[in-house]
Amino acid sequence: MSGGHLAAQLFNPERLTLAREFRGLTKTALARRVDKTPSALTQFEMGQVRPDGSTLSALALALGFPVQFFAREGSRLVIPLDSCSFRSLRSASQRDRRRLLASGSMVRELVAFLEQYVDFPPDAVSPLSGLADTDIESCAAEVRRQWGLSSGPIPNMVKLLESRGVIVAPIQANCASVDAFSFWFEGRALVMLVLDKKSPSRSRFDAAHELGHLVLHNDASPGDPVLEREADRFAAAFLLPAAAYARECPTRLDWPCLRELKKRWRVSLAALVRRGRDLGRLSDASYRRAFTYLNATGERKNERDEPPREHPVLLSQALEVIRDDWSLKDLSGELRFPVQEILSDILDEAETTATQAEEQREDD
Repeated sequence: MSGGHLAAQLFNPERLTLAREFRGLTKTALARRVDKTPSALTQFEMGQVRPDGSTLSALALALGFPVQFFAREGSRLVIPLDSCSFRSLRSASQRDRRRLLASGSMVRELVAFLEQYVDFPPDAVSPLSGLADTDIESCAAEVRRQWGLSSGPIPNMVKLLESRGVIVAPIQANCASVDAFSFWFEGRALVMLVLDKKSPSRSRFDAAHELGHLVLHNDASPGDPVLEREADRFAAAFLLPAAAYARECPTRLDWPCLRELKKRWRVSLAALVRRGRDLGRLSDASYRRAFTYLNATGERKNERDEPPREHPVLLSQALEVIRDDWSLKDLSGELRFPVQEILSDILDEAETTATQAEEQREDD
């Protein structure tokens, strides 16, 4: 029996949905590529009809997945759309979100595999869920206290999350309409971020925003604008602790001072001004003038003097640990999906960092 016919006998309909949504295709678009009707695709994905071997081979070719991917067992493969908190731009479509959830589902499977060989940092986020009953300022302060952080700036937000057991992975460039999203799986949090964003300071805020969701909204339905505002308030309070920042924030619009504070705290000017207003250091009038200025200069969307980009390293380090036993090709074969494609940003950054380190050693 050929691979396609054997896979057809073991066909898992969720796998077809996962691969299709990962490629950002509608059922109509995929049906057209394999000379089937959209209703036939619906029947395949609902498990009402099983594709024959030749059809499954055509689907695998059209989607760029090995045919064995569609025979892999598993439960709850596709992450429900209503189980994740999305930090989205207004243009974010449901298709983009589903594409990201498909990518997140594969990262989840990769992590489950790696955990057989690698000890990731223990989860330090879920024990904080009891803090949701306190006010947001107190909650952010308590997270800092429990994590042993000072009241000063956080040097690297992504590194902090990873050190507390959060898996951080990249959002692919073709889904740039979503800034970040997060979800839980088997007691571990996963946060996906846009890593090539023009504003690293805003990426740091996105990471803190997702931490807010994980701490505050574990049992809440995502997508509520009120919850999004609460996560923003948590991020501001976490990155700019009230007492420490209030001592440094000017009481009038002093742009040289604010730019120095940006370098120190590594958050955007917009976030500094908003936090200053919320803490009563800046008046509403100053707040409005500040945003008028940022819009007029173009810095509302493209600020200068940005901090260094923050890249996750936990997954690339785990892959390095198992490299002698599992090459990326072997790993993709075992998991039956393109690991390198999903983690391309992380792996490219890891390779660049390793090359730079090797060049530095040669120079020394």
